[in-house]
Amino acid sequence: MRRSTRGWHMSEVRAAAAAALPGQRVPEMLGPRFLPGGAFVRRLGRRGTLIAGGGMLAAILLASVFAAQITPYDPIAQNLRNTLQPPGLAHPFGTDNFGRDVFSRVLHAARTDIQIGFFCVLFPWLLGSLLGAVAGYLGGLVDTVVMRTVDTFMAFPFLIMAIGVIAVLGPGVTSMYVALTLSGWSMYARIVRAEVLVARRSDYVLAARAMGYSDARIVLRHILPNVVTPTIIFAVTSMVLVILATVTLSFLGLGLPPPTPTWGTMIAEGRNFIFTAWWMVTLPGLAIVVTGLALSLLGDGVADLLRGESSR
Repeated sequence: MRRSTRGWHMSEVRAAAAAALPGQRVPEMLGPRFLPGGAFVRRLGRRGTLIAGGGMLAAILLASVFAAQITPYDPIAQNLRNTLQPPGLAHPFGTDNFGRDVFSRVLHAARTDIQIGFFCVLFPWLLGSLLGAVAGYLGGLVDTVVMRTVDTFMAFPFLIMAIGVIAVLGPGVTSMYVALTLSGWSMYARIVRAEVLVARRSDYVLAARAMGYSDARIVLRHILPNVVTPTIIFAVTSMVLVILATVTLSFLGLGLPPPTPTWGTMIAEGRNFIFTAWWMVTLPGLAIVVTGLALSLLGDGVADLLRGESSR
């Protein structure tokens, strides 16, 4: 019975058994073939957003990687004879005030913005997870120092701290990495610390201590792999906010310097032509919306999938 009812509620099993005629055997494998509302449908529902978000993001990444093959125009080459051309066959997204192809610039900007967004999530995730695990496992003075530092960083608004750090270091990719890492690591540290406080009293941790394993081995090889799941979900979903932060910083002139195309700089350059050349602002903004939707669906799908796996 355990093998045949895996992934099914007992109410569904009883309903199938009650529906069987006297003397008729209940189907041995209860699945979507017999009960359409079963585990297969539930799993497909959980993975639908994951597949949709992953597919959209993969398409965006492929378009950005093969941007030079998709469009023949150089994203930074100026053509002053072809300025402010509306969308058409030659230029699907039109041209800007310097005659540059907007479609080519949008695709090349996707590569830059998504790369910056990925690393600005990865670095805070690594730093925050490590410090949170150390604070939660060791406790005492180490925990107090780390958590008071977390409280200090969380007291500053995310974007305000990033602007302040970049104002000190100067615009550029490295400054954005440093600024967004310092602005975002504290939340990961708080999440991991809460999980470690529970995990350190688990039987497998007590067994590892009894076997004489070092604290570093227990934290890195035994505790962290079991507590990072919530941070992975948070990292995927927060990548949308990080990309919006990079766009905002570029819009304010604190990102990559021109003529390197980024969505933020494209919107900043097109705001003076919003009524005469709407495509300069609208189409990069639409790219941001589509990317954010893809990441949101991907984050929801990852969360549903991990929750489904943990509930088994």
